[in-house]
Amino acid sequence: MRFSVCAAFAGLLAGLALPALALPVFAADPEVLRQKVQAIADAYVRDTAPGERATGISVSVSLPGGAMVNLGAGKVSTAADAAPITPETLYQIGSVSKSFTAAALLQLQAEGKVDLDDTLGKWTPEYPAWKDVTIRRLLNMTSGIMGYDNAPAMAETFQKLGMGRHFSPAVLVGFVDPTYPGAPEATEGYDYSNTNYILAGMVIERAGGMTVQETFQTRFFGDRYGLTDSHYVEGVFPKDVTDRMASGYFVAAAMPELKAFETDDIKLADMSWAGAAGGIVSSPAQVNLWVRALFAGDVLDAAGKAELTDVVSMKTGKTIGRASADDPHGFGLGVSGFSSAMGDGWTYEGESMGFRVLYAYLPDKDLVATIALNSGAEGEADHANTVLVEILKAAME
Repeated sequence: MRFSVCAAFAGLLAGLALPALALPVFAADPEVLRQKVQAIADAYVRDTAPGERATGISVSVSLPGGAMVNLGAGKVSTAADAAPITPETLYQIGSVSKSFTAAALLQLQAEGKVDLDDTLGKWTPEYPAWKDVTIRRLLNMTSGIMGYDNAPAMAETFQKLGMGRHFSPAVLVGFVDPTYPGAPEATEGYDYSNTNYILAGMVIERAGGMTVQETFQTRFFGDRYGLTDSHYVEGVFPKDVTDRMASGYFVAAAMPELKAFETDDIKLADMSWAGAAGGIVSSPAQVNLWVRALFAGDVLDAAGKAELTDVVSMKTGKTIGRASADDPHGFGLGVSGFSSAMGDGWTYEGESMGFRVLYAYLPDKDLVATIALNSGAEGEADHANTVLVEILKAAME
């Protein structure tokens, strides 16, 4: 997908469907697990990262009882004097950000400020073609609205103006607004679209009276959930953040027209192009804290969690409630559910042009694992799912 901040579910789920480790017996000593995971991370840096243009990996595993294993391998960039990757190294987390956007709207609904069954005609009347689309259909990817990152005009804009181009949400949405000539046709059923979450960000601002940045900072970042090193701006991140980020490297195999960007450091890009669809910067340990808070903590009340995890089939777009062996890939509200031989749970791979962050949460085993890589490899070139499955297996041996 163009300029993807989407989830690459299929590869991870195929990995999770490998012959099951019957019932988990977690490593009694986190240091034993640390050694196993460090070996996996080192092997990735040695054998796989060069083919993906990545220079390192950060890993966080959150075990039952609260123990955490956090580590890094490799360097933050290709520079000869580059610093080592550490657990505190920051990355663009891409579409993992969508769960924050969905959670904000669910909180606003609980406060009576919005209803997920409200239509865009109420909140964004400037888009009459979508007046009957509900907020819920934005969040579960059944809106029929094409992703702006798939619009040729978006690629052309980047070609002309580079990664420093600043986009307003209205400009992003305008790339696919059928009011304008040349806009892509509507989609059917389930279809992943970043435009949905830019529109959702607009609703957050109008219903809540704060910007998306203020909303994330007020509701989620800070001490309450431990998210003291998670950041969001619709623009260029400040130096005190980018200095602690790994450099991000673009892989142009799927988009040869943007090959010139392979020389750029994506961490310095203007992230307004991702916005509420994928603009957060964080670390794997922070993502693990968020995943636990979202699914098992008090980010949402019981009703909100039920709505968050009520999935549609990624094959048909129909509501199926939960993923199952017959239909193992489901999409909720900014989260993706799976059913596999290893267990049922939640997963997401957030991608930006220079980063990949992938988590898996197995509730029945009380296990969360997140990895972060500093390149934008996609498709068959993306081996993040394989690495994460190896880490999950190590945690369950």
